Amino acid sequence: MLRRIVLLLVVLLPLRAPAGGLFAVGRDDRAVLEFDDGDGSLTRVFAETIDAGFQNPGGIALRPGDGALFVSSRGSGEIWRYETPTGDAVTPAVIGGLFQPGGIDFDAAGALLYFSDAATVDSETVDAVKRLDVAGGTVTTVGSTTGADFADVAVNGAYVFATDTDGNRVIRYPVAGGPGTTVIGSGLSAPTGIVFVSPTLLLVADTGSDRVLEYEDVGGSWGLSRVVLTASSGVGDPCGLALSASGLSVTGCASNDVVEVDLATLAVAPLVAPGAGGLAAPKDAAWQGATLLVASGVANAVLYFDAAGQPTGVAARGVSTQLDGGFAFSDDGTRLAVASFSEGDVVEYDADSGALLRTVGNVCFLPTDVAYGPDGDLFVACLGGNEVQRVDAATGAVVGAFVLGGSGGLVAPRSLAFGPDDDLYVASASGEILRYDGGSGFFLGAFVDASGNGGGLLDPQGFRFHGGVLYVASAFNHEVKTFDATSGAFLATLVSGGGLDTPTALDVGADGDLYVASSGDDSVRRYDATTGAFAGVFVAPGTGGLDGPIDLAFRPLPEPAGATALFAGALLVVGLRRRQSRAS
Repeated sequence: MLRRIVLLLVVLLPLRAPAGGLFAVGRDDRAVLEFDDGDGSLTRVFAETIDAGFQNPGGIALRPGDGALFVSSRGSGEIWRYETPTGDAVTPAVIGGLFQPGGIDFDAAGALLYFSDAATVDSETVDAVKRLDVAGGTVTTVGSTTGADFADVAVNGAYVFATDTDGNRVIRYPVAGGPGTTVIGSGLSAPTGIVFVSPTLLLVADTGSDRVLEYEDVGGSWGLSRVVLTASSGVGDPCGLALSASGLSVTGCASNDVVEVDLATLAVAPLVAPGAGGLAAPKDAAWQGATLLVASGVANAVLYFDAAGQPTGVAARGVSTQLDGGFAFSDDGTRLAVASFSEGDVVEYDADSGALLRTVGNVCFLPTDVAYGPDGDLFVACLGGNEVQRVDAATGAVVGAFVLGGSGGLVAPRSLAFGPDDDLYVASASGEILRYDGGSGFFLGAFVDASGNGGGLLDPQGFRFHGGVLYVASAFNHEVKTFDATSGAFLATLVSGGGLDTPTALDVGADGDLYVASSGDDSVRRYDATTGAFAGVFVAPGTGGLDGPIDLAFRPLPEPAGATALFAGALLVVGLRRRQSRAS
């Protein structure tokens, strides 16, 4: 008997990835907020601008007794105090007038905080160990050494020990004050972190040799007893040390990770994966119960991890870049980039945890919006230069102008997006949406001209390609206009009313409705994306502190990469993912 086998190929091409939460940024509240995509309620403050706090943390310490978190601020010459569970600053929280305070450690009673610093604010050649009376707020110099560059300190009974990175040594001072004595003067290479296991056992992070060394006090003389962490462990520039219930936690300032060392067997196990939670340049660490706190230099924050090394949040944030420009998600929804209009930077976050991944500084003058290109590079609309700058995704380096200043009549660009054709579209203050070649940046023409392609004057702010339609928020006339996404032909004035006040951005949700940022009343309004019928206020005015919303977008959720196949009998189903259209 001859059997017939039928092969059916079904190709699925979704118009866009499914949407996650609704994100919005306000120019006046300077924060990125996430709202529930079902009812519009506030889900979380994803990222916010911090105006006061530490800058470049040098060290962290938990006070014995109450566990309060203290952070030294090398950038501002201060020591800050925070509530450990929440990361909220304690008021008054700051001791100032210092130079570049580094590593810090408490005495056993928690009354005195010892730290490394310059001898005076004006001195860069004489480092000192200083003492802060926490209750009284007074600072006293314990001792100083010319030519030393102190990285960290550790208190041991009547003495405080300091690592001298430049001098490759460890110096000891009486806690009551007095001259220093070199107790370890050889065998070290750029030592940084220091911690006591017991009164007679001392561990030193020897950054220059990528090792952690143990020294023992035998008859008043400190000598090397063993290598606790070898260079072959893969920890790059070990710098922060913290004793844990199971041994020793070591941060890698160059490898951006944390490992756990069993002090009995010297077995090394990974604890925090490289870059987890945005970890970068982890300078110092401390354990509070089952929570690991790590000072992350690049993030300018103290990151929290559980006992298994999983990120649990970010607390005690330092001074941050102002978040007052447009934002964009990467295609896979894993990264979020925000333009800082005030400071000329672009800040990139992990879209899950909100952890700071990097800050690209001095991109241009007055950046208004950012978009990810087809190759993953970042493209930035620069109002000040009437241009679009490009940032290399791999290195974070500013490559240069992708769209030259004034090209095609570009004036004060407000927002930008790559269209379904992979060309770049830019909303210009000239009342146009201009099109540029997505590979070269060459001007291709006005996709929507100053007449709105016959649909009336346009004040284009944010715009979105979706389902063959280009939706444009037109601010001064409080409208949303639509155009054919291929030809640019005017389709309709879709929205005019429903209380819409100075729309600045929009997006289409997974439900097919249109969501529009109404900056005039600090709300997000919802409309039928086909008829324009008003469907209600989705985010009530001022929810979560939303003030002057300038951009919004639903987070695209990742889809399985590549093609997926299911074979059942004679049926083969293949799903192909098409790159989603990007948006402003």
